[in-house]
Amino acid sequence: MNTKLIIVISMCAVLACLILIPVFWWVPIAIGSCTAPNPPRPEITYGEFPFRIEYEILGERFVVEDTVICEFDGFGWGGSSSKYRKWKSHLASGQEGNLVILKVFNDTKNIVCNVGQSKYYMGELTIPPDEYWPPEAFLREGSGASLVVLHPEEWYDDYNFKFISWEFTEPIVNTFK
Repeated sequence: MNTKLIIVISMCAVLACLILIPVFWWVPIAIGSCTAPNPPRPEITYGEFPFRIEYEILGERFVVEDTVICEFDGFGWGGSSSKYRKWKSHLASGQEGNLVILKVFNDTKNIVCNVGQSKYYMGELTIPPDEYWPPEAFLREGSGASLVVLHPEEWYDDYNFKFISWEFTEPIVNTFK
């Protein structure tokens, strides 16, 4: 037999193994996860949660009052993990998500505050209330994808910024059936 033919057949066999082994490994996992039952559906699927943040920048006080609106958004699947409940949130002021802009430096740099996750407010995630103070502040630079956590000691030293108070609505007690 021709040695070139043997090399080509050997390379094809190796490539086939490299492609087929992962496929045969992941396909059953994907099929099993896709056909797995959804987690229990929440009894309460919509909620509104007012909050008030008071903070200071360069000695001037500011207040943000808004409402986090949370809605159940069906079920999701995270690849090899099991299915999960999806939630979406936005602020009554029209801003999407759960980040409130506190200070704008320029078009690409600002300080934002995380006002809480939907699954927390809707009773799916339990977080002790003392873990919500002080709130999380982030420095957002660029297109918004990059968030850098600002530690409380950095807030004032680097940005002349400090939280005064944060009043937020407690999460609901939800049941999942």
